[in-house]
Amino acid sequence: MAFVDRVVLHVKAGSGGPGASSFRREKFVDRGGPDGGNGGKGGNVKFIVNPNMRSLLDFKLKPYYVAKNGEKGKPKNQFGKDGQDLVLPVPLGTLIFDETGELLLADLCDFHSEFTAAKGGLGGKGNSQFSNSVNRSPRYAQSGLPGEERYFVLELRLIAEVGLVGLPNAGKSTLLKALTSANPKIANYPFTTLFPNLGHLKRYDREIIIADIPGLIEGASSGHGLGHDFLRHIDRTKVLIHLVPYEDSPEASFSHYQTILKELSESPFDLLKKPIMTCLSKVDMATSDDWMTHVSFFKERGVVITPISSVSRHGLEILIQEILNATSPSQNL
Repeated sequence: MAFVDRVVLHVKAGSGGPGASSFRREKFVDRGGPDGGNGGKGGNVKFIVNPNMRSLLDFKLKPYYVAKNGEKGKPKNQFGKDGQDLVLPVPLGTLIFDETGELLLADLCDFHSEFTAAKGGLGGKGNSQFSNSVNRSPRYAQSGLPGEERYFVLELRLIAEVGLVGLPNAGKSTLLKALTSANPKIANYPFTTLFPNLGHLKRYDREIIIADIPGLIEGASSGHGLGHDFLRHIDRTKVLIHLVPYEDSPEASFSHYQTILKELSESPFDLLKKPIMTCLSKVDMATSDDWMTHVSFFKERGVVITPISSVSRHGLEILIQEILNATSPSQNL
């Protein structure tokens, strides 16, 4: 299934139904007396959160939606039925912008969020509403008002407390699988992760959502590779885990570290303001003496790096405890 996290949507609320112009048959009443009822109100267009949705793909395939019109008024002062609201489900974490994509109108970041995107037009008044002492037999009725018609930009930013970042094949998907119940696609080639994956780390009475973001490459902040478009998904996170893959030389690993840091700094989001846990991944491929050389090399340059292996689970318990501490509710106080 394709992953779509940004779409332009065109919606139109229902128009109000026209009022009725009719006269009842009643003895001694001029023309029977007006009895045209009002038209019904047009349906609204609403966005609501559907926790089972993971993408905006449906809106990419169908970008235009119209709510039902109100029914026209009827004789005997019967009002027309209101048009049914059109309810559009969206994933949790959907941001709704105006047509420019600049003005944020709604952030649907909890399960009870909803947003009325376009309001239906009011129904027209029937001729019975215009009867007075001067004109006892009005023969006109109002047309219904048109419903609002608007364009929106929808952008999905996944709700996760922890974001995994790093080069392609840094071991992010393998770590996500080791820490959570997620089952991401894992293979030994670049860009295995084509869209963000979510996993749930369950420990004691807590459940922490972790997002695996597609790998970044040099120039990602300028649009190269896959990662740039997905950086929005770690904008909400409390903490980042930066995976630096083990290489034969500490200089090579440190170069990878600097590449990702540069891309994060040049992204449109303030990602470097977040706490970052730096991990040396895939240490099962080396001896402890080898990866300790890397740890010392990073430390000399002011970077604390934790050696881990998702395969042997070396260092994972330490990492889990750090995640629990960093995402503790007390950290928000």
